[in-house]
Amino acid sequence: MESRHFEGYEPFDLLNSPYLRGTWARQLPPAILLIQFGKRFAGRRLRQLLKVPQSRNPKALGLCLSAYCDLARAGCDVSAEAAWLKGELIRLRSPHESYFSWGYDWDYLSLRGSRLPAFSPNCIASYFCGTAMLEMSEVFGDQEAREIAESTAGFMASRLNRSFESADAICFSYTPNDKTLIYNSSALAGVFLARTGKPSGNKDYLSLARKAMAFLVRGQLPAGGWYYGQLRRQRWIDNFHTSYNVCALLDYQQTTGDRTFEEAMLAGHRYYQSTFFSKDGTPRYYHNRTFPIDIHACSQAILHFTAFSAMDPAALPRSLKEQVCFPWELKGETCVSHPSQRTRRMGHPIFGGGDGSQKRVPSSNIERAWKTFHWTLGNMAAPDGSFYYQRHRLWTNRTPYMRWGQAWMLRALARLQLFSGSFATQVGL
Repeated sequence: MESRHFEGYEPFDLLNSPYLRGTWARQLPPAILLIQFGKRFAGRRLRQLLKVPQSRNPKALGLCLSAYCDLARAGCDVSAEAAWLKGELIRLRSPHESYFSWGYDWDYLSLRGSRLPAFSPNCIASYFCGTAMLEMSEVFGDQEAREIAESTAGFMASRLNRSFESADAICFSYTPNDKTLIYNSSALAGVFLARTGKPSGNKDYLSLARKAMAFLVRGQLPAGGWYYGQLRRQRWIDNFHTSYNVCALLDYQQTTGDRTFEEAMLAGHRYYQSTFFSKDGTPRYYHNRTFPIDIHACSQAILHFTAFSAMDPAALPRSLKEQVCFPWELKGETCVSHPSQRTRRMGHPIFGGGDGSQKRVPSSNIERAWKTFHWTLGNMAAPDGSFYYQRHRLWTNRTPYMRWGQAWMLRALARLQLFSGSFATQVGL
């Protein structure tokens, strides 16, 4: 990623082609057909034929900055890289906005959600970029990053519409230009307000955060999951958006100490781990269908289970000491590349080899995170160290999308290294 200056293709970037810049390509239905074709079938070769430029996506940079913050916590000297990413995020902020906010670097239209012109602000991109700024301020003591994060909180509290609001519940819109009722984006906005509001004692932000969690819990289905949104055309249940919701409840509780929504959080966690994984550890995309197996589902599973590992009865099995084989190693104070082939050969002391063979069922969240890590390396990793986009039943899309795949996996692996290291310290490894 560093050698490519964090530039790459995206599943939704086909309209960035110079051949598709006309207004006709941004009208319905051509825009929907082109975007969905680009996402589902058009890999690297077609993008090269259409001269789609490899671009630098703000959300990808935010995920990478968060990853570098975790690497810094783990002992890596990555201050220069983090500072560069911060500068790029400042440069790529949404234009014409008084608050710091971010969008995607391509035009997007969806029948299920919003119309998003390139770089127009949205809640999700702003959440991940703003979270990266918060973490940069915590890890490196960067006051400017803290001020940027507080500005992003202002965007969420002031610029996002309140698609639903009552005395005790609220739903934030996806963008300032819609009134969508989407669970995960609203919940993440609430979590961000809690994280920025708690240190300063901002009661307004904390109240909004609590109301966002209340709206999320009201939408929880009896089995423990959620539809993507409230509209009839948004009634699907998938892996990573479910995890977003559950982790939002966990982050809110850990940030504020408010345990009001703990029962719903635990029900969601049980639903997630029992529904979205096959017996061999394969991350399933939907609650009722496995394919396509998506790299984002793999990375989010690692992040999910590391987040919940704080609730494990035992921090980390002592045998895990032997199996730290990331795509990087600490050498002095610098992180350097690690040959991916060695990772594949080594296998796992609890779960067996990278081919998915098992020794026993994982009994803790940190073990589930490690199992997903090894399954992903054995099934979704390319020889050059990148990660495939999706595996379908009969074919594999091997395009190494920068935001959708590489940035998410960097974030997940950095978090797994950090959590495993901290647990190892706790148990004297």
